[in-house]
Amino acid sequence: MKNIQEVLVNGILWVNVAKQGEKELAEVGKRFSLHEQDVKESLPPFQRPKFVKRADYYFMVLHFPVFDRETKRLGFTEVDFFLSSNHLITVHDSQLPVLENFFQECKKIGTDLPPFFQGTAVHVMFELLARLLDAIFPILLHINDDVDVVDKRLFAQIPGRKMAEEILRLKTNAVTFRRTMQGHRTVLERLIMYSGRDLDVTSAQNYVNSLREFTNEIWHMLESQKETINALHETNESLVGLRTNEVMKTLTIISVITFPLTLFVTLTDVNTVDNPFKFISGGFLIVLSAVLLGAAGMLWVFKKKKWM
Repeated sequence: MKNIQEVLVNGILWVNVAKQGEKELAEVGKRFSLHEQDVKESLPPFQRPKFVKRADYYFMVLHFPVFDRETKRLGFTEVDFFLSSNHLITVHDSQLPVLENFFQECKKIGTDLPPFFQGTAVHVMFELLARLLDAIFPILLHINDDVDVVDKRLFAQIPGRKMAEEILRLKTNAVTFRRTMQGHRTVLERLIMYSGRDLDVTSAQNYVNSLREFTNEIWHMLESQKETINALHETNESLVGLRTNEVMKTLTIISVITFPLTLFVTLTDVNTVDNPFKFISGGFLIVLSAVLLGAAGMLWVFKKKKWM
């Protein structure tokens, strides 16, 4: 089948299923006697990260982040692992170039075997995981760059809808990233805890230590990003609040000044016999002068009280 490729090196078989389709998984499930529930959970939609120990193999589900450079939004994809001592089955949707590149690299291996093909299939899987986790750091750095850009722009321009949308995008990416990575440590530790002698995990201690360091470092970076983005969000909210208060303050001052002056002008325009401004020469100039003096007087009071 086109979407099912395999490589056999030193007695270790890696079957790479590059499409999460029913036909592909039915064929692989029948060939390797996979549990029906595990096959179903390898189909879309994505499942939660998990580890299951079966009689003849181990089933694992892990998520990995995928960054869309056009929309600048972070998504995630799922990789399902079926692992035994002498075979590894990976099921994915071809969104991880690192996985595909590593598989093609393994197909070109000759007589000079790399270290990860000199043990059991778990060594191959650990090498794959190490490369997948290492590929996450450029995405983390890209998000850090986005955070730095927003941080610089936050005080350089008037906060508005565009800035709020940018910060919300960063928060969404951070939440998605954390949700994607939070299951890695649990699945790894359960594999180490419940794996039998057939996998020979103890001989891959260097890989185990490296994977632990990767997951811890990634999680620490995510924690730092979360705190920074939350701080940016709170700062933006404060700036928007201050700007709103300034606008309301200005409108209030205008209202306080114009209302009494409007009332005065309205009274002077009342059409009655005893209206002194209706029938004297220069009445308009008197009213205009009174309005201007009143406005100037109120502005002086506001300035003195430091209300503006």
